Amino acid sequence: MKTRISTILLSLMLMVTMSATAQHRNCGAMNHYQIMLQNDPEMAQRMAQQEIEIQQWIENRVQSKTEDEVIRIPVVVHVLYKTNIQNISDAQVYSQIEALNRDYNKLNADTVNVPSIYKNLVAKVGIEFCMAQQDPDGNWTNGITRTSTNKSTFELGSDQAKYNNTGGHDAWDATKYFNVWVVPGISESGMTGILGYAQFPGGNLATDGVVIDYHYFGTTGTATYPYDEGRTLTHETGHWLNLYHIWGDDYGSCSGSDNVSDTPNQGDENYDCPNHPQVSCSNNGDLFMNYMDYTSDICMAMFTEGQKARMLAVMNGTRASIKNSGRCLPNALSLVKTQNQIKIFPNPAAHQIQVEWLQLNTSSSIEIQLSDLSGRLLISQSLRNQSQTQLDVSRLAQGMYLITWKQGAQVHHEKVLIQH
Repeated sequence: MKTRISTILLSLMLMVTMSATAQHRNCGAMNHYQIMLQNDPEMAQRMAQQEIEIQQWIENRVQSKTEDEVIRIPVVVHVLYKTNIQNISDAQVYSQIEALNRDYNKLNADTVNVPSIYKNLVAKVGIEFCMAQQDPDGNWTNGITRTSTNKSTFELGSDQAKYNNTGGHDAWDATKYFNVWVVPGISESGMTGILGYAQFPGGNLATDGVVIDYHYFGTTGTATYPYDEGRTLTHETGHWLNLYHIWGDDYGSCSGSDNVSDTPNQGDENYDCPNHPQVSCSNNGDLFMNYMDYTSDICMAMFTEGQKARMLAVMNGTRASIKNSGRCLPNALSLVKTQNQIKIFPNPAAHQIQVEWLQLNTSSSIEIQLSDLSGRLLISQSLRNQSQTQLDVSRLAQGMYLITWKQGAQVHHEKVLIQH
């Protein structure tokens, strides 16, 4: 009986703890947008012109029926931390990039949960995200910066996370990088509980990007249920690509619009995991499984074809410079290739890859790296006085990987298929 009572008490304590820490999704993007409009009188005019250009691009795309290109966006993640636990691991950062790539390329398994009435709307956006491989000075990087700070929360209104002098980290050139700040907490005029916020295209480049609370970033480590599938950044990246909330942010009415033709009119946001059909505005059911609603991560599963067109319009308009910035391998700028001096020999039988280099100075340091195509470093070797090495790939899944060979200013990179 004593054990039974203890178990009940423990369960009640856990329930109280969970209810105290659980919260509904709270996105600060529209609040940030309103502050930008107040601080920049010309912002509204730029946004209006941008909207005209977006609609024209979408119309031309439909008329010409052009095939979509694959767009690669280099990401830099600025980790701001006050405590050790807030200094999230590289693995947690990589898990978020993987989540973005799943969601933006229709590789997420939970598309099966989309109601049949909306399955024909599920889009493969065709945007790939990778960790930046070069910093603004042309040096090699893993795309992660780490900054110790004395702040427990960062103010949304003043964009404190985005400046060195307010305890944050200055943005990398926003015409070349997608800046993401991971912070201990976000507040607005003293109000806390904001999961993240994004800056819409057309604003100040010094503050361009997304800010995410470290509790809701990635799929491992500190990622906290029910926002532990990486979809807070999926949602905020949608705003960064000029998507609005699916209900059009006209709360409690049916007059709002997200400027997307194929999303059903919706009266308000949805939370948690509603049952279909959740009907508002005389529709056939709210599209609550859309990434731009407020539901829990496990209940989000899709962008629509209309949202895809809108995002691609921005990537071919206001944000076109980022897709051409070359900060994602294998298209990085300012690389000196060694051409035919490096030879790579996959050996499936031995679960190895042999790398050989010819007519090069072996007395200076040589670095060999193997990464996945998102930029995550998997194997690294620093060598001297050697003309070849073997990489053990027995623990890696079959698929395409990237080998990078570096010696001083000389860099060679090549994709390699690993098979077992």
